[in-house]
Amino acid sequence: MRSMASSTSAKGIAAIVGVGPKLGRSIARKFAHEGYTVAILARDLGRLSRFADEIAREEKSQVFAIRIDCSDSRSVREAFEGVLSLGFVEVLVYNAYQPVSWHPTNFADIKMDSFEKSLAVSSLGAFLCAQQVIPGMVEREKGTILFTGCSASLNGIAGFSELCCGKFALRALSQCLAREFQPLGVHVAHIIIDGVIGPPRGPSASKRGLVGEQQQSGVGGEGAAVMMMDPDALAQTYWHLHVQDRTAWTQEIDLRPSITRFY
Repeated sequence: MRSMASSTSAKGIAAIVGVGPKLGRSIARKFAHEGYTVAILARDLGRLSRFADEIAREEKSQVFAIRIDCSDSRSVREAFEGVLSLGFVEVLVYNAYQPVSWHPTNFADIKMDSFEKSLAVSSLGAFLCAQQVIPGMVEREKGTILFTGCSASLNGIAGFSELCCGKFALRALSQCLAREFQPLGVHVAHIIIDGVIGPPRGPSASKRGLVGEQQQSGVGGEGAAVMMMDPDALAQTYWHLHVQDRTAWTQEIDLRPSITRFY
């Protein structure tokens, strides 16, 4: 964990849970760019610290790396002691998930501990993290909670029981929290990422006028052409959800590339 000196930012804290090299890092960078002090949380503290240093340097912002295991209530509590010491958490993005194989797993072969771990990271962790920040948001009558879902949030998929059950539960949690806390000023939204996230394209790709890049991927069939989703473009949507006027809040949105398969 980096030094937990209090933030001097006029804005609140943006806590991004589940920061890897793609979407989580892009969301953290976007909120840092917009002037927020950012806390990034994940299991791999070494990699996380490198991301924090990179974003802080590029965006001239305060970024704090904090280790968390979203499946462990004690770890979540201790991690958010550090986050809350920075100031008021105005934004919580829950982007954590338990990696699963892209290849279907026969239901009879799924181990109970693996199933429980996936449920814990996808839904219990979201529950625990939300409980840490909602009291402060309700007290100030403002705040944003954004949950990352996927196509498995909507449809059961043969061979992917672990992923689907956790993501179904996360979607239900987002709807319950929205109905309970949006009247109190807390915006809760669920973002369905219906596609494969690639690396950021960066400014050089934008200058070449690329809207998306088709790449070979095993997802969706052997050798299928998939347009990879740019995590920086996805992060823009997370930001737009946060700054929506409260007379027109989105509760759920699905995002997919222009070349895709609809399921």
